[in-house]
Amino acid sequence: MEKKVERKENLEVVVTLVCSGEEWAKYTKKEFNKQASKVTVKGFRPGHVPASMVKARVNMATVLNDALINAVNDGLTEVVREEKLEVYTQPQLEVSKISETEFEATVKFALPPEVTLGQYKGLGIKEKQVRVLEKDIKAYIDDLKAQHSTMKVKNGEAKKGDTVVIDFVGYVDGEAFDGGDAKAYELELGSNSFIPGFEDALIGIKAGEERTIEVTFPENYVEKLKGKPAKFDVTCSDVKTKVSPKLNEEFIKELNFEGVTDEETLKAYCKTKISERKAQENKNEQLNEIINTAIANAEVKVPEVVVKEEADAMLEQVMGQLKQSGLSFDDYLSINGKTKEELEEARKQDALKNIKSALVVNKIMQVEGLVVTQQVLDNHYQQLADQYNMNVEDVRKTLEGNKEAFVRQLSNKIFMDFMLANN
Repeated sequence: MEKKVERKENLEVVVTLVCSGEEWAKYTKKEFNKQASKVTVKGFRPGHVPASMVKARVNMATVLNDALINAVNDGLTEVVREEKLEVYTQPQLEVSKISETEFEATVKFALPPEVTLGQYKGLGIKEKQVRVLEKDIKAYIDDLKAQHSTMKVKNGEAKKGDTVVIDFVGYVDGEAFDGGDAKAYELELGSNSFIPGFEDALIGIKAGEERTIEVTFPENYVEKLKGKPAKFDVTCSDVKTKVSPKLNEEFIKELNFEGVTDEETLKAYCKTKISERKAQENKNEQLNEIINTAIANAEVKVPEVVVKEEADAMLEQVMGQLKQSGLSFDDYLSINGKTKEELEEARKQDALKNIKSALVVNKIMQVEGLVVTQQVLDNHYQQLADQYNMNVEDVRKTLEGNKEAFVRQLSNKIFMDFMLANN
């Protein structure tokens, strides 16, 4: 069998196989005999059917196909062994010629991605200092007040920030459309949760008032509605305004925060909470910068077919989400304001980024020996048992059903701790 190996760019390999003469005859004869042994003709004992009758009843297309598969498998196995290749993707077979006397075919596959690490330790990326300003504390307290606010029905006109309770029906081209109607819908004016212009048109409305609102759907909307003018018949049943509590002793007592008894201790409490949040945000930002720098410093070669498979998997996930939400792919394109080609390219870039990130992280863990061994796992079980005052075996049993996810989570923690400690 003639074998030609071509190593393409992007780690792709093309193997051309040509087989003819006696060698090909051996493959076809073997498969012919398999098919012939299954032939039965009334009046003849098995194995004694005349050759001419057997040949007439054997499907030569099946014989050639099975012979081809066996020959290609043998040829490819030899090439992989002789060239010391590692087949990373499913081989793709393309037959250019096949008959009872010869065949010629190519087999394409990709080699594993290649990762060459750059600098990933000693990057000098520091964590930002935490600063808590007076405006941060004020915003935190305002948020607490908003969380404890109540809605009160008001007389008079609705203002921005008020909530209106409305019934509405929407029409496009004089026809009511799906999803364009609701009853007793509570809409906060200024929340920008409706299409542009709708909420602004309701400012000043009163309870019991009816209005007709004319708006135009934006271009980045679902396919059947984008860019179209629409009319909404709206009836307002109530106008509500948000009433926030005053910062006084009663409110502070209602918060029930440990050690908080007055405005001064409340501000101290808020400052502590803000500091903790900002410290975690800064730590996360530092870690992301460290990891992204390590990835950028690495050289990574990924076969195009691997990127395509990842991009296809991402598309399949998107299509599943669209189906659940009742949207079409055209709607998805309209909402994103991009063409199919632009989204495909963006998806490929995202796929490549995801693959590179995973490869670099795995390579660092491999080089540094960052492995979740049984000892590491047992130590973590014990830590959890001590933390929650539980028996270690009970912890183990609790997590056993989801062990794979737990190990993955622990592996991520080991990697992140290592990157922070070494930068």
